[in-house]
Amino acid sequence: MPEPSMYGIAVDIGTTNITIQLIKLDDHTVQNPILMRNPQGRYGSDIISRMRFSTIDPMNQKILVDLILDEIEKGIKEVLQDGKIQPPRVSDISIVGNTVMHHLFFDLPLDSLLRPPFKATSKDALTIPAHEVGLEFLTQATCYSPPVVESFIGPDAVAVIIASNFLGMNEIRMTIDVGTNTEISIITPRGIWIASAASGPAFEGMATECGLGGEKGAINEVRIDSTTYQPTFSVIGNDRPRGLCGTGAVSAMASLLDTNLLLPRGSLNRDIKTKWLSLETNVAKYILVFGDTTATGKDIFIAQTDLRMLQQSKAAIRGAIELLLKRSGYSAKDITNIFLTGVFGSDLKIEDVYRIGMFPVFDNAKITQVRNGAVKGAGLLLTQKNRERVEKIVGEMNYIELSAEDEFKTFFLEFLPFPSK
Repeated sequence: MPEPSMYGIAVDIGTTNITIQLIKLDDHTVQNPILMRNPQGRYGSDIISRMRFSTIDPMNQKILVDLILDEIEKGIKEVLQDGKIQPPRVSDISIVGNTVMHHLFFDLPLDSLLRPPFKATSKDALTIPAHEVGLEFLTQATCYSPPVVESFIGPDAVAVIIASNFLGMNEIRMTIDVGTNTEISIITPRGIWIASAASGPAFEGMATECGLGGEKGAINEVRIDSTTYQPTFSVIGNDRPRGLCGTGAVSAMASLLDTNLLLPRGSLNRDIKTKWLSLETNVAKYILVFGDTTATGKDIFIAQTDLRMLQQSKAAIRGAIELLLKRSGYSAKDITNIFLTGVFGSDLKIEDVYRIGMFPVFDNAKITQVRNGAVKGAGLLLTQKNRERVEKIVGEMNYIELSAEDEFKTFFLEFLPFPSK
């Protein structure tokens, strides 16, 4: 009787979401992927807030570590139960995430990431028996995490690069993983340039007033009539709308710009009189749906404060791209392929991204959008060959710490306004 197949678990710990996949190792097929909210969000929607909370008191770090460990244990048990797989048949777990999520999972100190020169406590690849990281039920499994590149470029960026299949190519290629932190790399025959932009949780639907993740009931596309200013929209799952997700917010901004409801400097145009633009309070709001037709009974809108936050996020991403292009010696026209990922990035309408100025126009690039690039890379890192491959390239990367770069600040300010028509 043949031996039963062995399985691996791939985990991507995002600041907002956690993705877990069960992978059959003999043919590398993916089974039963699940997406969960990161429960640490109650202690801050961004990594800086969580680091500060963690370092106030040693018990606070334990709270965050226990939260993420318990959630991942619950998720792994769920995918195993769904696949009718017993825990002893899991031989390997691959864990990726940004540096803060990595340090919190492995219970490493965060102090050095909060002050210059923003150094990770540990950058080495980690290979540890699963029971030693708290996953006692996986009695036969080894837990692996690829190296940290530096400060805020964690193993998830390494995973995205291996998932892109861009290594060893002669063309100039780019990976962009859009999330609470947006990791960007330019992969060339002369080396890899990489940076992380603090883009915040707004694009993932977590910080805007009517924000919602990319789930049922979320408005994910908006178009506005240029004469009546009335919006039309699509909703995930075709349900009654409950909120606005990140792609819907980008789509709304693009259409607000096209109809002159949003001015290039980022202000809603108070000179336009329409019932869809509410000026009843100090904060102007563009109303997407009135409460009588929503699932919540409340209006769904995008407020001026939301737009300012999103404006800063898109400027941070654009500034990072421009600085990486300059430092690597290339222009947007030189890029031949882009691997665009992240729960939010995979669903973006590229024309909307160009319209709000979040990306330069990549005239010659084929853009491939993949929903779960980091966890896909984590799955590929279940093999020794790919582990050796990424561990080699990490030491050769040209890392740019954006917070220390005056030129990044210049690019950020340059691309803060929205493009004119």
